[in-house]
Amino acid sequence: MSYELNAGGKQLAEVIEKVTWSGDSKQVARKLVFTVANKDSDRFLPKVNINEGDQVQFLEDGKLLFSGPVFDIEKSGSGNVVTYTAFDLMFYVTKSDINRVFDNETPEAITSWICSHLGIPFGAAASTGIPVYMPWLGKKAYDGIMAAYTAASRKNGKKYIPLIKNATQLYVIERGALCGVVLDGSYNLTEANYKTSLQNMVDRVLITDKDGNQIGVVEDTAAQQKYGVVQTVYKQEDGKDAQTEAKALLQTLEQTGSVTGCQGDSRAVSGYALIVQETTTGLFGKFYIESDTHTFTDGKHEMALTLAFSNMMDEKEIENQSQG
Repeated sequence: MSYELNAGGKQLAEVIEKVTWSGDSKQVARKLVFTVANKDSDRFLPKVNINEGDQVQFLEDGKLLFSGPVFDIEKSGSGNVVTYTAFDLMFYVTKSDINRVFDNETPEAITSWICSHLGIPFGAAASTGIPVYMPWLGKKAYDGIMAAYTAASRKNGKKYIPLIKNATQLYVIERGALCGVVLDGSYNLTEANYKTSLQNMVDRVLITDKDGNQIGVVEDTAAQQKYGVVQTVYKQEDGKDAQTEAKALLQTLEQTGSVTGCQGDSRAVSGYALIVQETTTGLFGKFYIESDTHTFTDGKHEMALTLAFSNMMDEKEIENQSQG
């Protein structure tokens, strides 16, 4: 495989020491960190002049994996290396506020408007056909997209995530589609870990009205008998089904996994799923990629993934869903 990194209109193959390309399903904006040799004593080493705001493109076998501007520049005390950090277009969506009341508009229409308003190239947004009323005044654009899709998700049961595809356009996709990668402990999986935890357990939810009076309860009696009782309180909200919201708060055994040091595959990125076959740890089946870190150094591509057993989206709330 061949890799190419261009920054400030220049090809940097001769001076690149390491490239890290990463993403996280909660932070959304993909990040590219690259380290450049900067040895003044080496007169044969090309001099590099990269500034904040310069565009960076990273390609694998001619395919564009990343495009975005430099945001951070860090020089080491020794002065031998300079580290640059760039983000893709989702950075602008996560950092920018919008100010609009969306009245009876679908999440896909809301996403299209946000992209147009912020000047973000728009590809496509997963179709829901579910209109929402969403006053979004002085709030983050990314949170607005997710709040609209959260409202739709609670009606159709699907999970969604926005991301930049082909490094150039914003898409909203259904989370958890298989990316085509299979990791097998017998040949392409070096290290796998599996963890279970009860620290975030909730097996009883008390439902109250707006005045704090208890009006119902939802509980997992099997979990209570096995693990004990941890309860929380859900206060009834306008426009929401209290039973459904309370059930969503129930949580027992959390299961997470991770894989490290395996052969990199650029298809394995957060928001998608892959197949893992590693019988020793119990990681066997379909898993959802929560975060990914791809490292490119000395012509090698390795990746580390954090995996989830369930398909969860980054839910955001619409504080006032009633008109007037």
